[in-house]
Amino acid sequence: MSPARYSVRIGDAHCIGVDLCYETLLARVMEFTIRAAVARSEDESEWEHEQLRRNGLCALQLFRDDKAVWDNPQTFAEEVAEARREGIAQRFEAQNELDPVFYERLDADLCTRWRRFGYETSSLRHDMKALFWELERDAAERAADARERLLADFVKTLKDMA
Repeated sequence: MSPARYSVRIGDAHCIGVDLCYETLLARVMEFTIRAAVARSEDESEWEHEQLRRNGLCALQLFRDDKAVWDNPQTFAEEVAEARREGIAQRFEAQNELDPVFYERLDADLCTRWRRFGYETSSLRHDMKALFWELERDAAERAADARERLLADFVKTLKDMA
């Protein structure tokens, strides 16, 4: 059996990655998170960024081997019941699966990676506000440092020219 392949998106229109191995899935979620926090720090964020910040991993639509992976047993049961009422239960079950353990693993693995980068994170499943705050603060500090270095370079060059 070949390793599982993953796809992830936010909403119907914003794709984060398609046909990824698990390690690349982690990297793409982290990259999207970093881009979202930086955009937010510059007041240029999109609705997808805000969804991730407010809802954490729950904002992501995850697919494993082309099947939607569900985190919430109650919501999944409600959707299965609706599919049965509509007579499409077999199709629904072929395209969807409940796996909260996958979300626990994803959450734990992402938290571990963020800690390796120096960001202390608790669970990211239901919101990423604390992580975004740290990333935004770091981006603002680094941007301020870059502006100061640029200014110092210009001042030095002007003095050298005089």
